[in-house]
Amino acid sequence: MTVEAPPGRMEQARAGMRRAAFKRQVEAVAAGSTTSLPIDLDDGAGDVAAVVAEVARPLQPQSPSLARLVAAFHRSGAADAIVAGLAEEDPVHVQKCCRIIGALRLEAAVPWLSPLLRSNHLAVSDSAARALGRIGGIRSAEALLAATRRAGTRRTLVVALARAAPDLFIETVLSSRRRPGLLGAAALAAGLRRRHTAVGPLLALLDSGTRRHRAISCRALGWMRAGRAIPVLTAALTDPDWRVRMAAAKALGELHAQAQFKELDVLLTDRDPRVRKAAKQSLLRLGNVMLSRDWRWAWR
Repeated sequence: MTVEAPPGRMEQARAGMRRAAFKRQVEAVAAGSTTSLPIDLDDGAGDVAAVVAEVARPLQPQSPSLARLVAAFHRSGAADAIVAGLAEEDPVHVQKCCRIIGALRLEAAVPWLSPLLRSNHLAVSDSAARALGRIGGIRSAEALLAATRRAGTRRTLVVALARAAPDLFIETVLSSRRRPGLLGAAALAAGLRRRHTAVGPLLALLDSGTRRHRAISCRALGWMRAGRAIPVLTAALTDPDWRVRMAAAKALGELHAQAQFKELDVLLTDRDPRVRKAAKQSLLRLGNVMLSRDWRWAWR
């Protein structure tokens, strides 16, 4: 008696085999074993975009393996087809093209990716932002920074900006003050990058920026573990704006600023409940740090 597998299971098995075969081909090209790479972007079962992203993700931007992959895409004509695919109306197809372009770090595609940041499809805009973040460089960073003027400090844009920005790009934006509408995104990106070259510009922004910019600067300094910002953050606990006080309280907790225990304790009676909650959380964090330190000393 023979038992036939359900049709759905058979299709899944075939799709898995095609995906595995294509992945082996991509890996062989990256390793230099072959130069042939047949690509069908419409092969949903093969999941071309996901496979290329998976293989290319660990490769360094200037590595020979990535260069071999890019050359194979150009030889097969797939690179031109992928860039042309960015103009398609199907958002799913555009997302796949963005993913491949980002995985291969195709810098020549930046001018075609940048307009997609203004797409009405959030998934398309996010895919373009991630691709620009992986490609990196001045042009990608400028495009992402400009997009924050329209879309605000959306998480995907800020993360991509932090990844794409070359050395001192963010610091220059924070110091120039010529584009105040972009300072919030730049400050958040500086906090995510955690480069201490941005501490000075962030402290200046905390001193003279808008209420929103001061609050963002507090959070960024906390993420960066900028110990020299503790005195300024302590002073910010008395800021007239509740957002700044809350951000400063959170930052001091992240900095494990045990000497500021009393100043944070005062905020437990703050008029704003969100500030009181942030102070309580930071005090609990500091208490855990102090308890851990005392136990380590006792067991010596």
